[in-house]
Amino acid sequence: MTIVILLLSLLSPYFDASTQKEPLPEAVIFTQPSVVLAYRDNVPSAAYLDSFESLAGVALYTTQEELVLTKGEPLRIAPDPWQECLEYQYADMSAGVCGGVVLYVHVTPSQALQYGLDLNGVKLDSARNNLHELLGSPDFVAEDGDVYMRGNMALKIYRNMQTGVWEGIDLFDGNSS
Repeated sequence: MTIVILLLSLLSPYFDASTQKEPLPEAVIFTQPSVVLAYRDNVPSAAYLDSFESLAGVALYTTQEELVLTKGEPLRIAPDPWQECLEYQYADMSAGVCGGVVLYVHVTPSQALQYGLDLNGVKLDSARNNLHELLGSPDFVAEDGDVYMRGNMALKIYRNMQTGVWEGIDLFDGNSS
């Protein structure tokens, strides 16, 4: 019996109804949202991209029909020089179509300069070279450029190794290369 009384005395503050009726000061309730809103206003517009979904408005594994619906009829359809696929060439990009689906998207510097360059709907400014802000450090540095991985998706920025000038960007499945 002594143990039960001791236990109840220890737990009694939790059963006291008077402490539950005390209101919280308003300052405690409303302090945090203003801090969150102030932080939200200071977030840079170009946030780090933690996934690769599309390049030039085309996602990987888009069907051939969806590609044509999205981008229109290509200017030219040519055999892919590296794979037994077709390359759908548009003014602003090219897409490698194999087995009826897009396996890669390629953009040249002249296409990016004329039409802009977007990755996941975020405009990239190749002239300002904001790629490191959006992509971070490359996961791999190859002889012909920098490779960034997000899950199984890869983005490769081809560079002239003597000048450092970029020569093209490819979005592809990193497991297929």
